[in-house]
Amino acid sequence: MDMRTDNDAETDRQVAIVDAAIGIFLRYGYKKATMEDIARTVGISRQALYLHFPTKEAVFKAMVSRTIEVMRAEATAALAREDHDIEERLLGAFVALHSKAVGAAYLGELMTTMIELVGPVFDEVEKAVVSEVADALASAGIAARWSGAGVSAKDIAANLSATSEGIKRSVATPAEYLDRMRIAVRIVCWGTTTHPVSGS
Repeated sequence: MDMRTDNDAETDRQVAIVDAAIGIFLRYGYKKATMEDIARTVGISRQALYLHFPTKEAVFKAMVSRTIEVMRAEATAALAREDHDIEERLLGAFVALHSKAVGAAYLGELMTTMIELVGPVFDEVEKAVVSEVADALASAGIAARWSGAGVSAKDIAANLSATSEGIKRSVATPAEYLDRMRIAVRIVCWGTTTHPVSGS
């Protein structure tokens, strides 16, 4: 027996539209993307699209909201994975936070548009995830290894986030992002486990 309602079907269609819009905006940017592009990707008419979202701005705002919600949930879930070691948990959090935008030609334009239309919501999510990363570093004992150097869990988390942001903007594929970010996380997790090499 199907217990789904018309509201469920409406929600599913809106999610499908927003998911399609993510790819369109990343590919074309906000200015060049059209409602026709989005409708064609979803497989509906432009008129049907307007029944769900009256303007491109409305689609964009919904896309930002969904992206932020999913990003935060995936990052939090990655950090909570007790079946993964701390290195994989940290990596998973930053993959959730930054990797989906890798290779986006219009990333700068999209970020500017997001701030204009929605506000600094990504910055807020990033700060929340960095705080969770700092907690994970402290709980795993990684931060304690760096305390002798005067580096706190918050310092490590903030620098990993900045590194992740830089890698995101300098690589062409998610695979490249993953490889380089894995090295950054490994340096943090293993960099203090061996004695420094003395100068001759």
